[in-house]
Amino acid sequence: LAIPNWNGGRYLEETLRSLANQGGRVQWWMQDAASTDDSVEIARRYATANDTVVSEKDEGQTDALNRAFAQMGGEIVGWINSDDVMTPGAAEAVLENFAKFPEVDIVIGEVDWIDAEGAVTGHHAAQITNLEQMLNIYEHWWCGKQWVQPEVFWRRSLWEKVGPLDTRYRLAFDFDFWVRALEAGAKVMLLPRTLARFRLHDAQKSKMAREAANEIRNILGDALQRSVTNRPQLARMLAFDRYQSGQDVTDSARRPPLWQMLLKNPDWLLIPAVRNRVLARWTGQESG
Repeated sequence: LAIPNWNGGRYLEETLRSLANQGGRVQWWMQDAASTDDSVEIARRYATANDTVVSEKDEGQTDALNRAFAQMGGEIVGWINSDDVMTPGAAEAVLENFAKFPEVDIVIGEVDWIDAEGAVTGHHAAQITNLEQMLNIYEHWWCGKQWVQPEVFWRRSLWEKVGPLDTRYRLAFDFDFWVRALEAGAKVMLLPRTLARFRLHDAQKSKMAREAANEIRNILGDALQRSVTNRPQLARMLAFDRYQSGQDVTDSARRPPLWQMLLKNPDWLLIPAVRNRVLARWTGQESG
């Protein structure tokens, strides 16, 4: 497992204890971004002869993970952030299923949501198993069916085929990797077992929802351009979504009105949300 870290000392010890309690089934590589707290000291205290601690400046989490994966070993790999936790027996369950099903490239379990103090606040089970579902962010990824990183493990051979992570993305680089993995034909297995606990707290990078959503739209747009399969409905949804979110304009006041966009994109009327909005305006139920 790769562990990207920068000043994560507050939770790192709990993360490393959870890996140490996997019965020797986990080797880890911590790629530390020259932390100024006690992260490196904590990691070296927990590291065995099979684990590695590297502390050096990098260009962000995506770059850190690429550095780790380029150097660390392992036939089954994944990453866990330095504020998350692996559940007891998770590694054994993952390895057993990869051994039992050699055709599977990705094993995805379930996660508990935990708060800053480690209390469980909820549970999540991924439901996406193929490329069509992954690309249809409006009915799957953004509808609570997404993959949550600590619950996902894959074969090194898939990384060699698909990787590295795209450093253009700061928040949704995992989504981009999964899209490319499924484009490459990766076979997915859903494992009905809690493999990790994902911590939600105020200092967390993944709370930057607007920026992450913009990256996901860009990734989807690139995937649609690469595809040899025509997906007109999804392309319409993406075009309208980009307009609705204002992603492509620097000044929201200069965004063209909807009626003007419909003249250029009449097929948007095939989208139920657009039709409902137009009807609401015609009947005076919506202003503007």
